[in-house]
Amino acid sequence: MSAITPIKMPKWGLSMIEGKIVEWHKKEGDALKEGDDLVDVETSKITNVAEAPTAGILRRIVAQPEDTLPVGALLAVVADASVGNADIDAFIADFQSRFVPETDEATISGIPTKTLQAAGRTIRYAAFGEDKHGVPVLLLHGYSADLNNWLFNAPVLSEARPVYAIDFPGHGGSDKDVADGSAVFLAAVVKDAMAALGLSRVHLVGHSMGGAVAVRFAADYPASVASLSLLAPAGLPGSIINLDFVTGIAEGRRAKDIKPWLEEIVADPNLITKDMVEAMVKYKRLDGVEEALLVYRDRFAAGADAKAIAADLPKIPAALVIASHNDKIVGAPDPARLPSGWRVVFMDKTGHMPHMEAAGDVNAALLAHMG
Repeated sequence: MSAITPIKMPKWGLSMIEGKIVEWHKKEGDALKEGDDLVDVETSKITNVAEAPTAGILRRIVAQPEDTLPVGALLAVVADASVGNADIDAFIADFQSRFVPETDEATISGIPTKTLQAAGRTIRYAAFGEDKHGVPVLLLHGYSADLNNWLFNAPVLSEARPVYAIDFPGHGGSDKDVADGSAVFLAAVVKDAMAALGLSRVHLVGHSMGGAVAVRFAADYPASVASLSLLAPAGLPGSIINLDFVTGIAEGRRAKDIKPWLEEIVADPNLITKDMVEAMVKYKRLDGVEEALLVYRDRFAAGADAKAIAADLPKIPAALVIASHNDKIVGAPDPARLPSGWRVVFMDKTGHMPHMEAAGDVNAALLAHMG
């Protein structure tokens, strides 16, 4: 039985406790290479593909489409042709008899969050791997998102170093007063949040609007940045701002209005789950949210932040940029217009959410850049 490898329900983020089988990309008897797309799994956050963890033959599929199973449950078995069917049967029976679903209350309840004071506002944040050593990572989310967007990334990044994620003003559990909504204001919020957390220097990772803020921060506070990573960033030369999307999210109040806009952020619209839509609707019902998002929309439309960022790019240390030519929200930056030493990686199987659509590839790239 030592040659038998179980394929288990993956754990994508701290709050994931179960997943539903959507579709198998392989059938029993197929030869697998490590990293092959194996099965689509739907969670409360997103539908994503689980990859083959090893090479071999897919000998048995245990979980069928529409089955909802806890994290760690047996989905399939991989083994080479020399392993007999009786050994496969015995392995499955033994696994199922020993398996105990995860019941940790902290995991079931989601990410534990706290608040701090920054720029005169209450800011929600989450911390991962605080017992680790090394330069911390600070994660900055995009427009209309919050710290939960990092569920596929923070646990992996925190295996080696502390990781912090904050909610910008107007988002998540933070105050809804966004001042002028400028990148300069948000960079100052980040600086104050770092001071409140006792962080002098961080590996800065920004997505979308958070990417523009990360660039602004690196220009304004260069000594505080150990490395800079930008995921589908707004504000870089060659990129765009889809103001129809920004306005649609800001003004949409019902699921039927918001869902089509959310489907724009990913390459495969089927990745958008009902829970994602409902979470956005719930967020939009909070007092002050629509007004805050419209302030940001007007700031994007003015274009002053993007012009200032373009002027300051030459003084910013080499950054990693992960982008997609299929990004319908900010488009793709022009590598030829970025400073020497900047590295652009295009992940064109993704849309605007590479850290969720291709979490494994993005995490590996981030770790390599930080390392």
